[in-house]
Amino acid sequence: MKITQRIFASAQGPFAVWRKAMLCLMLLMVAGAGTAMADDVIRVTGKVVSADRKQPLYGVSVIDASTKRKIATTDEDGRFAVDTYANGTLRFSMVGAEPTSVKVKGRNYIEVEMVSIDVSLGEAVAVAQRIKNEVAVEKTTIEIHGNWMLIPIRVRLPREMFKKDRRLVVQPFLKNLTKKQTTAMRPLVYDAQEYNLTQNRMYAFDMDGAQGDPLAQYVTVRHDSLRDSRTKQDIFGHTDSVYNEDRRDSYSCEVHVAMENYNRIIYRDTTVVAQGTVDPLRWLEYTADPLILTDASYFPKPEKQLRDSKGEINLQFVLGKAVLDDTPQNTEELRKLRESINSVTQEKDASLQSLSITGISSPEGNYESNLRLANSRVAYAMNYMRAQLPDSVRNNAKFSQKASVASWKEVAALMRLDSLDDEASQVENIAQRNGGRGAGAAMRRLPFYKSLLLDKYLPKLRRVDYNMNYAIFRQLTFDEIKQLYNKDYRQLSRFEFFQLYRNEPTDSIREKYCRQALEMYPSFMVAANDLQVILIEQDRPDPDLLVPFAGKKAPVEVNINQIIASVKSGRYEAADTLLQYLPDNEQTRTIKAVAQAYSGRYAEAFDVVSAMSPQNKIVMLLAMKRNKEALTACNELPDSLALKHYLKAIALNRTDDAVNAEVELRKSFRLDPSLLAKAREDGDVNTLLTDEEMAQ
Repeated sequence: MKITQRIFASAQGPFAVWRKAMLCLMLLMVAGAGTAMADDVIRVTGKVVSADRKQPLYGVSVIDASTKRKIATTDEDGRFAVDTYANGTLRFSMVGAEPTSVKVKGRNYIEVEMVSIDVSLGEAVAVAQRIKNEVAVEKTTIEIHGNWMLIPIRVRLPREMFKKDRRLVVQPFLKNLTKKQTTAMRPLVYDAQEYNLTQNRMYAFDMDGAQGDPLAQYVTVRHDSLRDSRTKQDIFGHTDSVYNEDRRDSYSCEVHVAMENYNRIIYRDTTVVAQGTVDPLRWLEYTADPLILTDASYFPKPEKQLRDSKGEINLQFVLGKAVLDDTPQNTEELRKLRESINSVTQEKDASLQSLSITGISSPEGNYESNLRLANSRVAYAMNYMRAQLPDSVRNNAKFSQKASVASWKEVAALMRLDSLDDEASQVENIAQRNGGRGAGAAMRRLPFYKSLLLDKYLPKLRRVDYNMNYAIFRQLTFDEIKQLYNKDYRQLSRFEFFQLYRNEPTDSIREKYCRQALEMYPSFMVAANDLQVILIEQDRPDPDLLVPFAGKKAPVEVNINQIIASVKSGRYEAADTLLQYLPDNEQTRTIKAVAQAYSGRYAEAFDVVSAMSPQNKIVMLLAMKRNKEALTACNELPDSLALKHYLKAIALNRTDDAVNAEVELRKSFRLDPSLLAKAREDGDVNTLLTDEEMAQ
């Protein structure tokens, strides 16, 4: 049954191919009938061939020039289909050919010719390639471009090794040695024509189907266009890209190679084809200062809070009368009373809620007489205080009064405060024996009655206390905010948090206040921005902190700080998307150029970044692969600077002068031995190191 199905599928194959071809032709004719607007997204199909032999080129990367993203790869017939802008530009790139850019100009079909070049030496790898009678995956580079690592993989396959019944599978792996993570990259699968046909028949000519060959989408079928006429070897490959989270990590690229026939694997090999990364921007020097918000329109508004206040006052009266003593104490107490009353009457937002007065009489003499005296004193004090209040305040307040007679125990307690324990004990004993109220006569017989009790302690008990409760809406003072914070920080308002951390000189405490403010008020943009300033200054940026606030409507300071945090955290694409919201001025030009450079937009950033320092000029020239210019620019640096010789070694190595490159690299190590560790991670120069140096 399976054999019958396969034969039937094979018989239908040519018709199916013809039908697909006719359908594509009809679509092209229909698409070409209209005129696309410049901003329209249109479907563009086409074919890429070699310029010399006009043979289809497989594995060519089709890149949208505006976004620098790969959007398609040519198939074995050299064909591609993409959706792009009518006024856009497509860039075509592959190992072994010169990159080519083509403007779409509203066309729905494009034919591209690519000129072959000799790439036996990688652009930044100065290691000669020896032709061996074995599968050779050429040494390559891991080049960092913004948040992406570009790894070109090219394979040389001797003709005598590759029979008609064979398939070669090349599986590259990118290894993050710092984080100990391995990422499988896009494999290269190279089929002999007979092997591919047999494989296709086995899957009923549906290799790409759900039940088909899992490697079908990666297959390149052997073709004469892939034959190097000089070496008689097949050469094929592609450039893959892997997202890069941290360009500071250490990377390598390992390739597993396996060749099989119909029955078994007949060849297997593993090799490391790249060690370290090509990233001249590791030497970029710049300063980007974070900015606090100074526009008060973004600050939280001060608010008046309802606060309860209480006052107490002690008034002393003439013995046996409801008349105030003419003493300094009473004068001061009355002054405090008038100030308290004025705080209510003169503050428009204050309101008196209640006024209560308690009158106390001393215990000598008859209790009932003393109580009547206490009531008289309370009435006197209440009339005095009510007279001080205007009708508008007095009419809404609640008034209450209470009179009482102090006990002899209270007299004894006052004496003990002055360490008169013996005298106090005598007073307590008399009060206990006489039941408290009838002790007056016995007290008068004490030898210290006049000198202590009558002249000193009993007058202290003849007083009136008042308690005035009023509510007032006002801002808290800084001390009150701190008191409230110490009690429970969750009670603070935005403005109170703002006052608290903006007046705090210690970074660690200010950071704590900001984080607590954001805990309570997650949309508190000013607190988030102020916190980011602290973190950036301490080289601890948080790239997520300002994400909810940054963008088109955000203040310039917020966008600048988010860009700085993103760049320092390696999120270059995120930083690049915010650049459109920054104005062009002196405040923004540096960070804009730095973000553009790290995002791979070297041409746009070149002038500003190069003007920062001679070192940056060399770094940018190397990033743009203007290696000879970079070599000349190295002369602008002093000979005593180790990095001059290091960067010069990179430029020499890239221009195929490995001998002098090694000389310059050794000079840099002598001036700064720490550069050796960096060179091991640098794909531009680590090929110049000895095995012993790489192993250290």
